[in-house]
Amino acid sequence: MERIGQGRYRRQSPKPPRNVASRVSFATALVASLILVTDAGASASVTPHATKPPTSGAVIASDAGPSLHLSRVSGRTFGIRTSVHVLSWTGHRYHLAIGLARHAIDNGVQTPESICRSTPRCVAATNADYFAVTAPGIFDAGDSVGGIIKNCVLLHTPEFSHQQVDLSTGVVSQGLDWKTVLDNNGSSVAVTGINQQLPLSYASVQLPLTGTVVYTPAYRQRIASAPGRITYVFKDVGTTTPTRINAVAHLQLVARSRRHLKVKPGHVDISMPFPSALSTLALGDVVTMTTTSTAGCNNIGGHPILLSDGVPVPVDPADVALRRPYARTALGWTASGGTVLVTVDGKDGVSGATAGQLTALLQSLHVTTAIALDGGYSTSLYAKGRTVNRPASGQERPVATALLVLRR
Repeated sequence: MERIGQGRYRRQSPKPPRNVASRVSFATALVASLILVTDAGASASVTPHATKPPTSGAVIASDAGPSLHLSRVSGRTFGIRTSVHVLSWTGHRYHLAIGLARHAIDNGVQTPESICRSTPRCVAATNADYFAVTAPGIFDAGDSVGGIIKNCVLLHTPEFSHQQVDLSTGVVSQGLDWKTVLDNNGSSVAVTGINQQLPLSYASVQLPLTGTVVYTPAYRQRIASAPGRITYVFKDVGTTTPTRINAVAHLQLVARSRRHLKVKPGHVDISMPFPSALSTLALGDVVTMTTTSTAGCNNIGGHPILLSDGVPVPVDPADVALRRPYARTALGWTASGGTVLVTVDGKDGVSGATAGQLTALLQSLHVTTAIALDGGYSTSLYAKGRTVNRPASGQERPVATALLVLRR
């Protein structure tokens, strides 16, 4: 998978192109370091409080009451010469939510606007986490890169080391804290991935289909198969949604398969090497699956963490895409509790903001904790019924996930 512009990755696929429209090719930047994510990530936290909206620049719009503000501000003081838009709010009238393209994991791509329009009470949206795309001419499954916990259900685990943010508390962390274990009559099996689209091919890294990977109906692609592996098909017979954090699910074995499968509603498919600790299971046997996490009920990835408790986080000097100007999207919280979404228009490597300039801009808006989201061609801010910024390609880029601002 190669990196495209600021923060997107393109899957390298040996499959022949299909007869569909091809993608635009973007400039490539080398991924400095890609490693598999561990179960626990060191975190830096902030407790949001209430704040005033940003005062720099002219307020160009406000939506549905005095607590949600949309502003255009100047970034020239920080060397930013493109348009900067800021959406901010205080109190509990609005809250952040995760929007999934086509309402499922890796089920294609969709613009932030269309995701917002299809979600009740949504008043604004930006692009969210980084995602992988397929080669030109191949169906784009919008493969998510970081972890996703939505409504207390773990939907996706990070494909490599990736920063995360708890949308409810404003806690940022270097990785996603999660653990899922299968229990078969006292024999435990550790799960290594949830709804991951494997195998994957990245720049400098090859991620094969290995370990024990759990797939739920939230995953809409077919499960890969490989020599020496088997997929156990389970029916969900409990009252707990599978992979709900800090809960136990009960699964009854109904089939085994070595073929590419698509998870049926009400089922959970588990791909793992054969033989395994589940090899002795007979059809009808029940196992339990326990998922635990301290990451909160709504958590999504981003890169990098820009501010932690008011302190700028050093930028990796090897990450060229952070040191050059790009269009940027960032999420942050002020020390007094306001939530701030910022977009900076730009063109990959030519105009926009560096990570350092974006951090300085956020500090001027009294933001103390912040994380960057996907940027470049993905940067988009939809509010007031329209896209208010100017996307690099001239129109909203379809993405795999979005951050939604919902009215309570």
